[in-house]
Amino acid sequence: MGSAAARSLGRRGVPTIALDQFRVGHDRGSSHGPTRIFRLSYPDADYVRMAQRALPLWRELEEEAGEELLVTTGGLDAGRTADRCAVALEECGVAHEWLSVDDATSRFPGIAADGRVLLQPDAGVCLAGRTVAAQVRLAAETGVDVREGVEVVAVRPDGDRATVETAGGRISADVAIVTPGAWASALLPDVPVTAAAQTVTYFRPVDGGASWPTFIEWSERGFAWYEVPAAGDAPGVKVAEHRPGPRVDPVKGPFQPDPEAVDASVDYVRRRFPGLDPEPVSSETCLYELTPDEDFVLDRNGPIVIGTGGSGHAFKFTPLLGQILADLAQGVRPDQSLRRFSVTRFSG
Repeated sequence: MGSAAARSLGRRGVPTIALDQFRVGHDRGSSHGPTRIFRLSYPDADYVRMAQRALPLWRELEEEAGEELLVTTGGLDAGRTADRCAVALEECGVAHEWLSVDDATSRFPGIAADGRVLLQPDAGVCLAGRTVAAQVRLAAETGVDVREGVEVVAVRPDGDRATVETAGGRISADVAIVTPGAWASALLPDVPVTAAAQTVTYFRPVDGGASWPTFIEWSERGFAWYEVPAAGDAPGVKVAEHRPGPRVDPVKGPFQPDPEAVDASVDYVRRRFPGLDPEPVSSETCLYELTPDEDFVLDRNGPIVIGTGGSGHAFKFTPLLGQILADLAQGVRPDQSLRRFSVTRFSG
């Protein structure tokens, strides 16, 4: 969210300083690594519409960056929630179709679906690490002052301005956009965002030439298994479960992959993906920044703009979120309602 907002403000000619406590591309957040899922399919029409708005903005970002950042593969949804996804897609006029087990197996032999699946052809893979790097580069090219290795310890209103306290000194600004990721509780104590570790594991395809879509298998309780095709710098096909992992201290960790989560992924690959070698290639962790309802927080309170609570599904909206946060910083009404993303929803 931070790199996207910096790029948007830079394109608008707004004098901007962008701070990162680490180096761009670090692995202590939820935006690092090679791949994330892009999808229009959601069991919620609001998010479908946001993804529709985000897709052309991704293409615009690619053109500006001069590199591929979103690889279209198509995407499958399985499980009972897929029916709700189909309803939301229909409501928003998004192309989709149901595939029988035989049709799905014929088209995607690496996946062993146990029932009909929903195909949405515009889904694909965001090249996450490349995207963040590209947005920071583009922001710097438009004059944004990018400062790496600067730890922010506090952000507070100061009259009608904002004061940003860093480990190296104080910065005064008209507006501060706070996109703290897993550090939200330290900088935004009144926003109920918790940090949780998520383990993801990569597997090697048996047939290197086979076609792989994204795949989400929804469970009854809102959790889901997912698969992300190998793209960009990915060491293989990524498989993991979208389930809040153990809470962690973003400073102290632990940051090592959870062996039980890796074993669960191996078992799932054996059951669902005959096209993958079940021996893991590698595993890594990322830090989820979870809100209680898994909706984002996109809001402004005086001179402080908040962008947090990605909850493991925000990356697909990257260029759109950058525009929204820039709009809020400039006092411009965003193109869509942000009521469900208001920080005040937690106060009563």
